[in-house]
Amino acid sequence: METTLKKTTIVHILRVLYNYTSSEYPATQTAIVNYLNDLGISCSRKTVGRNLGYLIESGAPIKRHTCKNGGYYYDHKGDRFLRRMKSVERSGGEA
Repeated sequence: METTLKKTTIVHILRVLYNYTSSEYPATQTAIVNYLNDLGISCSRKTVGRNLGYLIESGAPIKRHTCKNGGYYYDHKGDRFLRRMKSVERSGGEA
């Protein structure tokens, strides 16, 4: 069970950003860690940071807030990412 939770951490991070953040309410890496820990998913801030990098690199519309406290949010305005993922899923192939 522990291995499965670790493998799905990136999906949970994407879900947190998608459901609970906006440009007005970004989430810090520490806040994401705390939320995941409350769900029973043990991870570190470093793990969250690495997975955020993977998501951004893969084209997810995740933006970093550059204000004093920083934070990340899901940019719903630039959301072609999930539509592309859904079309790949339906086709059973690559984007």
